[in-house]
Amino acid sequence: MRICIVCQKDMEGKSAVPVKDDPIIRSIRKVKSAFNIAQNNELCVCEDDVPVHEKRRKEFERSLVLFGVLAAVVVILLVLTIIMSGHLDFFALLSAILIGLFILLFAIVFKYAPALDRGPGEGPKVGKPKLPEALADMESKGKPAPGAKSGKKG
Repeated sequence: MRICIVCQKDMEGKSAVPVKDDPIIRSIRKVKSAFNIAQNNELCVCEDDVPVHEKRRKEFERSLVLFGVLAAVVVILLVLTIIMSGHLDFFALLSAILIGLFILLFAIVFKYAPALDRGPGEGPKVGKPKLPEALADMESKGKPAPGAKSGKKG
C-alpha cells in the first residue's frame, strides 16, 4: 500500500513522489519487523503535500547543520578541557564523542524528514520511469539496448 507521509492517506492509483529508502528508514523498518508491527508500506508524498514536505526537509537539514556545529563545539571544548587538565583518559575522550553523537541524534530523531526520490526540479513520479524513446523503440523491436550483453559469443 502506498501511504503519503505528510497527510497519512492512501495513495494507490494517485500521483505521488516516492521517498528515498535511506539508512534511517531501513533501520526503522528493521526495528518494526523485530517487533512484528511492520506494515511494509511504500512511503511517498502526494502532489498536494510536496511543498509542505520540502519545507520540512529544508528545516531538518538546517537543524542538522546547527546541531552538528553545536556537537562539534561541545566535543572540542570537552576534549580541550580533558587535555588541559593533564589527565588524558581514553574513556573521557570516548564520553566526549558520545555526547556529541547524542546531540546529533536529537536533530535526527525530532526533526527527521526523508528525502524525496527525484532530482531537483523534477515533477512527481508515478510508477516505473519511462525509457527514452530510442531505447523504447529498440526494446519493442526485440533488439538489445546499447551496452546490454547479448547471448552471442564473438
